[in-house]
Amino acid sequence: MDSKKIKALLAAAETGSLTAAAAELGYTQAGLTQMMNSLENELGVRMLVRGKSGVKLSDAGRSLLEPMRAFVAAADELERGVERQQEESRSSIRIGAYASVSRRWLPAILSEFLRENPGVDASVSVGSIAQMYESVRREELDCAFVSGHPALFKGLNWYPLHVDELLAVLPPDEPFDGAAFPIEGFSGREFLMPSLGFDMDIEPLFNAPAEPVSPHTRCTNMDDAALLSMVEHGLGLTILSRLILQDLHADVKALPLRPQGFRELGLIVSSKRQGEHILRGFVRSTRAMIAAMYGADAGV
Repeated sequence: MDSKKIKALLAAAETGSLTAAAAELGYTQAGLTQMMNSLENELGVRMLVRGKSGVKLSDAGRSLLEPMRAFVAAADELERGVERQQEESRSSIRIGAYASVSRRWLPAILSEFLRENPGVDASVSVGSIAQMYESVRREELDCAFVSGHPALFKGLNWYPLHVDELLAVLPPDEPFDGAAFPIEGFSGREFLMPSLGFDMDIEPLFNAPAEPVSPHTRCTNMDDAALLSMVEHGLGLTILSRLILQDLHADVKALPLRPQGFRELGLIVSSKRQGEHILRGFVRSTRAMIAAMYGADAGV
């Protein structure tokens, strides 16, 4: 049942005229008449008595007058509630990110963004690659900083930001002393796979050679600092990015890979929501800050 039709019916009954009710509500008389006919057909009950002197509620209409008023009042309250929720959503932003992005990028990005958008409530959550892609697609997050995987881009807009080099991380007593660690050097070794879906960035490196690399992989579920401590104590090798290794102090060797490995970091936003003012502003602040941080070295 359409609350607009009920509201029009009440206006017609109160004014005693379809013409007056149409003028009050911004309809044409013909449009309002059609609306009343449609309502009566839908209800299967004659609601208005029409005459030369105007219109009035029928007996059935009078018996339903209070329920109709309550229905219209509830519909109006629901509409106001939806508007409040929409307004709140426009004044908040939910961001997904890797821990390294939260540590190295987000403080500067949010500082600039919130300076330009005072009053916006920003929240940040950390998740795996797959989790964040799906959370943005379901609109549980408004945007997320992730590594780019085109197979996951459906329904999303991708804003590339920075090419982040991947490095071999070795124990301090690792006998290898070259300038770059060959990807084949992981074969047969204990390999500590970083958590939060980092395997999506690493596995392509192992599968690229003509003879795929086959380390003894142990999945981990720990933060970056704890993983580095495991490597430092000789429990295995791993691969992490330059961004992750910044500001994390451990007695390890961090070497470029041969051939080099990279992940492309960027921002994903739902394609349905890319035009929203808050999200456009956040993308703009993010791009400006990453350009200021890396300049030509951003690599995108």
